[in-house]
Amino acid sequence: MSSSNPPELPKLPPIRESAEHVLPPPPGDEASADDWTAAVEEGPESVETVTTAAARSEARRRAAQQNPRKEERRHEPREAKQVAPDPPAAGGRGGRRTEDGRRYSTAGHGLIVALLGLVFGALLLAPGMHKAAFNGQPGTKRDVSLALTGGLADVSHALLLDRPRSLVQDAMGRNHADDIDVAIVIPPSRVTPNPTTTTKTPTTKPVVAKPPARQKFTPQKKLRLWIAGDSLVITPGYSIVRAAGGSPVIESVGGIDGHIATGLTRPDVFNWFNELTTQVKALRPNVVVLNFGANDNHGYMTGLPDGVSIGAFASPEWVKEYRRRVGAVMDTVNRAGGVVVWIGLPIARSPTETQEFDKINAIVLQEAKLRPRKVIFIDTYTMFAGDDGGFSEYLENSKGDTVKVRAGDGVHFETAGGDIIAREVLKQLNLRFDLSSWRKQQSP
Repeated sequence: MSSSNPPELPKLPPIRESAEHVLPPPPGDEASADDWTAAVEEGPESVETVTTAAARSEARRRAAQQNPRKEERRHEPREAKQVAPDPPAAGGRGGRRTEDGRRYSTAGHGLIVALLGLVFGALLLAPGMHKAAFNGQPGTKRDVSLALTGGLADVSHALLLDRPRSLVQDAMGRNHADDIDVAIVIPPSRVTPNPTTTTKTPTTKPVVAKPPARQKFTPQKKLRLWIAGDSLVITPGYSIVRAAGGSPVIESVGGIDGHIATGLTRPDVFNWFNELTTQVKALRPNVVVLNFGANDNHGYMTGLPDGVSIGAFASPEWVKEYRRRVGAVMDTVNRAGGVVVWIGLPIARSPTETQEFDKINAIVLQEAKLRPRKVIFIDTYTMFAGDDGGFSEYLENSKGDTVKVRAGDGVHFETAGGDIIAREVLKQLNLRFDLSSWRKQQSP
């Protein structure tokens, strides 16, 4: 098939201009093609001028390729407003700002805010921190803590920043929880020593006093048992609670109130006299199991009456004051209607510590004998002695198995040792109270 007229070819796009002429030249500097034409017509001098302008344009083009960001800034519209930095403050420099005009915060500003927050929080908690430091162990650490927290507490009180903490404590029923009180308020004891001698006539028969009836407890009226003391009471305390849990007539109240490194000589560390007065009133226990003395074998005492000074440990003055405190603890429980079960200090691995514990046990035992049927003393000294009468870390249990009864420090008890004490405590409670007659009344 042929045709005299060739087919019409598609139109091609125009040839692309040189890359140099795609974008318009910067105003006032670059030379266009018309400039070359005009220069040729005008003469050699004009050509030289245009050549110099073209060289400058080419140099700028190459510089733009090497540093495009600088070239972009040069071609920004002149009417665009740029955010100017803040004028520098007196003695300082202007800070950088974000695109929307906000100033960048430095790390120093963040650190200052964090420090201010810590100081504010410390002022709010200053009373509690000061009491915690006051109750710390004697030494340099305690002295430094007292100095620091004492100043914070004074500033907090002056700025009324201790009010929120006090209000929260009042709402929780913990009024004056941050107060520090080392005073020992001990009412005069009405206990008189038992007569050491009695006179009898040959014709008069001695009168035998009939023991009072044992107080009776039932599942409906349970014996309320509370346990408190230093660290030595904790392990036996849990054993007593577990053992008492098998009796339907014994109820544990208040948990195990054990405070490590406390005693009767340092009410500034922990005031047991206030604690006992408060708890027996709130819990109304029938029996209070106590243990004190493991941290009292030293000559330093706080809370002494005015004008009273003591000598070294176990000196006559020391014994007199410690006896007064032991009797006060017993009377506090007895006045509230409770019976004291006092767990004596055990034999220790250290012979020196054993002798010190023995002296404390002697004071407690003497005060217990002045309060018959109101105080029961548990002699753990002989209970945990070995076959040779000395310290033993292992003993035979009721099944004849050798078990570890003492902790590695040579003072505290292991669980097996606590169980031995618990069995003795429950035995004494059954002798002192009627805990089983209710079974006979329920039997057909």
